[in-house]
Amino acid sequence: MLNDFAFVLLAGGSGTRLDAPVPKQFIRVAGKTILEHSYACLASFAPQARILITVPADSLEFVREMFKGTPAEVIVGGSSRQDSAWAALRHLKDAAPRHVILHDAARPFLDHQIIHEVVAALQTCDAVDVAIKTADTIIVERDGFIQNIPKRDHIFRGQTPQGFRYAALLQCYEELGQEKLGGFTDDCGIYLACNPLSPVRIVKGSSENIKITDAVDLVLADELFRIRQQRRSPNLSGLDFKRRHALVFGGSLGIGKAIVQVLEEAGCTVRSLSRRNGCDVADPAQVAAALAAAQADWGRVDHVVNAAGLLMKGPLATQSAQDVAQQVAVNLLGALNVAQCSHAALKASRGMLLQFSSSSFTRGRAEYSAYSACKAGVVNLTQALADEWMADGIRVNCIVPGRTDTAMRRSNFSGEDSRTLLSPYEVALTAAKLMSSTDTGVVARV
Repeated sequence: MLNDFAFVLLAGGSGTRLDAPVPKQFIRVAGKTILEHSYACLASFAPQARILITVPADSLEFVREMFKGTPAEVIVGGSSRQDSAWAALRHLKDAAPRHVILHDAARPFLDHQIIHEVVAALQTCDAVDVAIKTADTIIVERDGFIQNIPKRDHIFRGQTPQGFRYAALLQCYEELGQEKLGGFTDDCGIYLACNPLSPVRIVKGSSENIKITDAVDLVLADELFRIRQQRRSPNLSGLDFKRRHALVFGGSLGIGKAIVQVLEEAGCTVRSLSRRNGCDVADPAQVAAALAAAQADWGRVDHVVNAAGLLMKGPLATQSAQDVAQQVAVNLLGALNVAQCSHAALKASRGMLLQFSSSSFTRGRAEYSAYSACKAGVVNLTQALADEWMADGIRVNCIVPGRTDTAMRRSNFSGEDSRTLLSPYEVALTAAKLMSSTDTGVVARV
C-alpha cells in the first residue's frame, strides 16, 4: 500500500524565532539534529517509501551529506512553507504518487500510530489533517479588545503530518498561484480554499508531537527525549559485552559497584577504579595513568563510566572552602578530567563515555547546593561533548538516577525508608542498556 505514497519533510525554514546560530532543523538534541530525528520517524515507519526533504538553498550540500547512504531525496525548498511544499509537489510530478504526506521537520516526536491512521484515512478521503483538542480558552481579538470567546468543544490545534491525494493538492497549488499562497499557514487551508465542500478527515494527534519554535521548546524536547529513553526496559535481555573492555571510575561502592557486576555478568572485561585503589578523578594525572594502563593491558577501551561522586550535606554558608572545593573537584572537575583523558582511547575504539548526574540537576536543592550545581554541569557537559565528539565516533551519554540506596545517600540522609529508594542494580541495568545502544547525547532518567 505504501508504494502509492510519497512523504515530504519540510525543512526549509530559517527558525528566526528561536534566535539560534543555525536554522532550528539543524540544532542537535539528544545527539542528532532535529531534522534527523524527524526523518527517522518517517523512515522507520516506511523504510522503502519515497521521502523528499526540502531545505534552504545554502544548506543543500550539507543536508545531502547528512543523509548520504539513505534513500532520502534532498531538494531546495522555498522562502516559505508553502513555497517549499510547492517545490516538493513539482519535484514529484514526473513519477506522481497517488498520495502525498507532508510533515514539518520541526516536529521530531511523531509516532507511528499517527502516521498509520493518516495512511488509513487516505483510503477513503482525499485530505487528512492531524489535530488535538485545545486545553486553553480561545479568544477572538480586535483592536486590543475581546470580540468573542468561542466554546472549546469544537476547537482543535493543528499539527502535522497532513495527507492528500497528490493530484488534488497539486491542482490546488496551481489554481491559487504564487501570489495567494502566502495567505495560508498549512496545506489543509489551501485544500479547503479550493474545495470548500470537500470533507477533510481529522486524525487525533498527540501532545508529544510538539513543534520546536521557541527556545523553551528545546528544553521540552530534551525532556521528551529523556522520557522516551526512560520507557526502555531496563533488563539484560539481548545484552552482550563479550570482548568489550570498560573502565568504571567510582566503581568500589554504590551504583559504580553495581555497574561493574552487571557488566561482568554480561561478559565485559571491567576494571574498577576509585580513591580506594589509588585513582582519584580529581587528579588528572591519576586518571590519565589509569587510561594508559588499561590501553597497555587490553589494547582498547570500549567504555568509560564515571560514577564517582561526593555529597556533603549542609548550608553553603556553613561549609568550609575546602569542603566546597573538594565537591567541585570530584563532581565537576572529575567529570572533565575523565572526559579529557578518555578521548583518545574512545576515539580509537569508537566507544562510549557514560557520566552520572543527579535528579537535582534541574532544580538546585537546599542543603546540597554545591553538589546540585556540579551535577547540572555534568548534564551540560554531556550534551556539549555528544556534539563535539560526534565526528570522532564517540558516544556520550548521561544517567540521572532518582533517589538510590547508596552509602553516600545513607550517610547524608539518615532515617530514609530504604523501600522508597531505587536499588543500585536497577540503575546499573539501565546504564548497561544505554551502553549497548548506538545513542549519543541522551540524558536518561531512572
